[in-house]
Amino acid sequence: MEVQGVSCTTCTKKQSMIMAYLYRKNRSPFWYIQYVDSDRKKHDKSTGFRADDPNDTVKAKILRAELEAKEYQRVPVVNGAAWDTWVPKFLARHCQTRETFVRYEDAWKWIALWLQRQRIHAPRQLTYRLGVEYVDWRTHFKKRTGKTVRRNTAILELKLLSLVMGEAVRMGHADANPIVSIKIHREKSPKKPELTDQEIVEIRQALLEEPEWMQICFDISLNTGCRLRETRIPLNCVDFRENKITFPHPKGGEERAFSIPMPTAIRPLLERLANEKRRYTLEFPFQPSRRWQQFFIKVKKTHLCLHCLRVTYVNRLRRARVPREVAMRLVNHASELVH
Repeated sequence: MEVQGVSCTTCTKKQSMIMAYLYRKNRSPFWYIQYVDSDRKKHDKSTGFRADDPNDTVKAKILRAELEAKEYQRVPVVNGAAWDTWVPKFLARHCQTRETFVRYEDAWKWIALWLQRQRIHAPRQLTYRLGVEYVDWRTHFKKRTGKTVRRNTAILELKLLSLVMGEAVRMGHADANPIVSIKIHREKSPKKPELTDQEIVEIRQALLEEPEWMQICFDISLNTGCRLRETRIPLNCVDFRENKITFPHPKGGEERAFSIPMPTAIRPLLERLANEKRRYTLEFPFQPSRRWQQFFIKVKKTHLCLHCLRVTYVNRLRRARVPREVAMRLVNHASELVH
């Protein structure tokens, strides 16, 4: 018997893994296929495609691939390989900061939903083709609000799935990571605009009706160029005597901690917060970035986001002829490309 796609020595192993495969029968010109349906019943039948016709052979291979990845195919999950038995523990162990863990956990919820819908219950069931299809599914899946996500968000989630699959291989839940070298081009992100002086005035006025943390966040980011999460500064990292601010947990982790001269514009704010015996400049609510997104929608400035404050700060440094190397240190940028 000639088996298409696997060697005869591995045929028995493939059957035990319940994978569809093609084979030839003596005195028959057609390809035959063996597969398991959603009720886990084994079937052997002719494909109707001739083995001596190259075009029919391609069609037979496509049929085999489709049956292998059938939506309702269910491979028995053994030895604790089911995703939910080990992935949450891996993410908790892998993430070095709480913020990273929350971000990964949120991304994994979407991946887990897709895996469930595809009936992919264990790492061995994942294929390269299914990985490619994730991006299309994610970018077309509508939330309750009717919104979809951008392509780059789906690609970042796929990278997380690849990270998880790497751990699956190390733990023996999979023989290989089929999406480790997946090539999907990212969309070029639109350039974020600089805020005009008039927009800053209007935003400050609108923020008077918003929670205090947003007002503090805006002032710190506008005058330091720091990222959203970095505006939560421990007040013991604010040195009024030496007139400097230290950011202990910037993007990249503690190893990239940096200090900057304290901007005169926010010194009164920082002194007030210190006199009030606060531990941090502010405390974030759940999903602060979404709160900012909702705010800019509310004030009809959907072309803006909080990161525009960082762009504004960098452009002000450039117009003030601050040397590029100095500007990079002030905003903790690792690459000159961002300038």
